[in-house]
Amino acid sequence: MMETFGQPYEDYRPQGTPAGTLVILPGVNSGAYLMANALPTFERWRVISLNPPGVNGVPLPLPFSVKAYARQVVDTLSRLDVKDFVLVGHSLGGYAAQEVARLVPDRVKRLVLVSTSRGQPDTAVDIAGMQKRIGMNFWEFQQHIGKHEGEGHKPLFGPGFTEREPEIYETFLKLRRRHLPTQAATLAHLSAGGMFSSMGFVRKLRVPTLVIHGNADNLVTVDSGRKLCQSISGAQWLELYGVGHFPMLEYASFWDKVRQFAEEATPGVEMAQPESLLNRIMRGMWVRG
Repeated sequence: MMETFGQPYEDYRPQGTPAGTLVILPGVNSGAYLMANALPTFERWRVISLNPPGVNGVPLPLPFSVKAYARQVVDTLSRLDVKDFVLVGHSLGGYAAQEVARLVPDRVKRLVLVSTSRGQPDTAVDIAGMQKRIGMNFWEFQQHIGKHEGEGHKPLFGPGFTEREPEIYETFLKLRRRHLPTQAATLAHLSAGGMFSSMGFVRKLRVPTLVIHGNADNLVTVDSGRKLCQSISGAQWLELYGVGHFPMLEYASFWDKVRQFAEEATPGVEMAQPESLLNRIMRGMWVRG
C-alpha cells in the first residue's frame, strides 16, 4: 500500500501510450492508499485513484450525498482530460461508481463493483444482520472501531485473515489512521451511504459490469452483492470464498481479475436475471387462461 497523504488523487502514468485508464473510487474513511497495489498489475495503464470527499483535503460538498461524490468524480476526470475509462468502485465508492455510470454512460467503458450493493432496502437488511452477528448496534460498532481499531476492524475481514497476514493488517491500520478524516466527514459518508439506493436506475445501466464480492463480508453481505449483479443486464459475478469486505487486501489475485475484465476477458460468470414482477403476473394470467 502506497502513501498518498495530502493529495486529492493518485495519478500514475506509464511510459508511452497507456493501454487505457483505470479510475478507482474508495469507500467510507478510505483513500487512494487502499488501491495502490493495483499499479504492478496495471503498469501499462494510466491509473487514477481518487480520495473520497472529505479525505486528504478533498472538498466535502454540503449537503453530502453519493450523487455529490459522483459529480465530483466526473468534474475531476474532466479537469484531468480523461475521456473514457474503466471504473472500479469499492463499498461507498461502488455506490458512487453506479451514479457515475448513470451520469456519463458514454465515458464508462467497463464497470467493476466491489463489496457493494444497490443500497436501500438491502442496506437495512445487511445492517440488521451484522448487528446480530457482532452483538452491538451499528453506531456502537463505529465507536468500538474508533476506540479499539485493531480488534474493531477484524469483523470486516474474512475469518483468520488478520492472524495469517498480520503485516498487511497492521499496514492497513497505520495508513487508515494517517488518512482518517474528521468525524464530521465520517458521519457524512455513513449518512450518505445509508440513504443511497440505485433501485430506481440500476436495471437501466448498460455498461459491461463485473461484481466482485467476498462471501464472508459482514458489512455488505454476499446476498446483496448477488442482487446487485442480477439487477444489471449481462453482469459477471465473481464470488470469493472466505474473503471479507476488503478483497483488494485479502485476495492475492484481485487486481489480476480486474485487469482480465478491463481487457475484456471473462473472470466471472454471468448470472441469470431474475424474472420481473410484470412477467410473473403476465405468465400467471396466461396459465390461468
